[in-house]
Order: sequence, then structure tokens, then C-alpha cells
Amino acid sequence: MKPDPPARQGAAQNLESIQDLFWELIAAPEGVRPGMESLRRQGRFPHHDLSAMVQGDERLAAEDRLDIYASMYFYRLRDCLAEDFPKVAAVVGGAEFHNLVTDFLLVHPSRHWSLRYLGDPFADFLADHRLGKKYCFLADLARLEWARIEVFDAPDAPVLTSDMATAAGPELSLRLIHAARILKVGWNVAPLWRGLEDEGIQGVHGSHSAAVVADEEDAFADPVAVPVPEQRPCALLVWRHEFRVFHRSLGVGEVNCLRALSAEAVNLPALCEQLVEQQARDGEGERDPQDTIREIAGLLGRWLADGILRG
Repeated sequence: MKPDPPARQGAAQNLESIQDLFWELIAAPEGVRPGMESLRRQGRFPHHDLSAMVQGDERLAAEDRLDIYASMYFYRLRDCLAEDFPKVAAVVGGAEFHNLVTDFLLVHPSRHWSLRYLGDPFADFLADHRLGKKYCFLADLARLEWARIEVFDAPDAPVLTSDMATAAGPELSLRLIHAARILKVGWNVAPLWRGLEDEGIQGVHGSHSAAVVADEEDAFADPVAVPVPEQRPCALLVWRHEFRVFHRSLGVGEVNCLRALSAEAVNLPALCEQLVEQQARDGEGERDPQDTIREIAGLLGRWLADGILRG
């Protein structure tokens, strides 16, 4: 195989440098012109203007043309985050969410070719943001919304059915499906999420999102008044069954069992033993073994109905 001639190699390198420059300018937090000045100070923008890359005319200078791309890029990121966190956007309102996204992208600019991962650090960022201080439950609400996205994208796995469980008998091996998460939060945000869902707060594709009034392109949505949820440690199970995502609160006993099933496959006798040991550590004292068996049987019935066990 012959190597590319020097002229072609040079053209490829030049194209790559132009692409890098284009990206840095449209992603510059302060805008195209300040971005150019910053690159000039670093010695990375040798030209006096953008004419080598973008052609301006009497209507728009090259910088203004590139600013259009920069604005479109920001709004796409904002709408992506509004689609991922529609309940957060509804609570704070469109204008505050717009500013929140601006602050977030200054610290966490998009680094992946897919916008699917843009919101990964959003909840932790929100916990230290002024809006996270104003709405103390907001970061946990964001964590719930992100967990629902993660389980939606998780790999498929065959689901254990009642017939399969009956056929296996006591030596049935139990393990959680990939599309299930145990989420720990400090605020009971599940009822808040449900209330917002019942009000029809949903992400919308395209330029309209939870941050923008649906029939007015440039108008921001007002905040939705919500009750402050109860502050207490909660564990939520978040999972996908077929093409729908669900979540519900967990009791202490169920949390401990599901944690065991998320780490490795456990058979029914071993699961009963783990539950008895955990209850003893929690100071519940000795229990009738039949009570433990009935509790496990009840949990197993619910897990089978939820479709969270691997077949």
C-alpha cells in the first residue's frame, strides 16, 4: 500500500486543524470573539480574522456567522439536558434552568461524541450549586432522573418467570437483571417525581423542552410550585421492564436482599440466611424461621411480578 503523497497529508492535517479550531470557537464559553482572543494569547490562532475558515459578507461578519453555530450548539446541549432532567427543569423554571446549564457547561463541557453522557455529572454538580442550596432536594431528584436513563439504556437479559422459578425449586439461583439500580437518596423524592409526572411534566424533543413554553419559542416556562419532600434516607429500586422504566421505594429488608442479588447469584436458602443475619445485626432479635421464609416468598413474588430477576 502506497503512502499518501505529502500534499494530501498536508491537506488532511490542515483540515484537522480547521476542525479543531471550529470546535473550540463554537464551544468557547464566552462566545466566538472572546474565544478568538483567548486562542491568540495562547499563540494558537495566527490569523487576524476568520476569513480563512468562514466567509463573511456585508450582512454578517465571519465571527457573527460562527456565533450562530455557537448559539445553536449551546441550545442543543440545553435542550438535551432538559429532556434528561425535565422534573428538575420544571421545579426551577426555564430561566433558572437556562442559567444552570450555562454554569454546568463551564465546568463540564461535552467531551463525548454522544450527548447521552452529558448529564452524568449533573446531579453532583447541582448539589453544590446555588440552586441545589435553594432547593435542597433537587440533586436527589436529578439522581432519580439520571438513574431512570441509565436503566433504560442498560443491556437486556432474559427475565425469570414464575414457571421457571417453580421448576427450579429451593435451589433456585437469583440475581438482578442488568437494567436495575438501587438508588440511595437523602430526600424522599419519589412522591415529588410522581406529582410532577401526573402534571404532565415531560421532556420534549427538538427545540421545545421543559425549559421553554411549548407555544412560544423564546419564552421561558415558569417554575412549578411543589411541596418540599420529607428529608430522610431512602432507597429506591429503579428498573426497566420491556420498554418501560419504573421505580419504587424499598424497605430495609428488601434493600439488603437486593444488594446481595446485585453482587452475585444467591439461592433461596442462602438468601434466607442473609436476611436472618441482617435482622440480627439490626437488633431485631430471633425470629421464627417460618416468618423469614414467608417474607422471602413475598419478596420473590413481587420481584417476579416486577421482572427484575435474571432468567
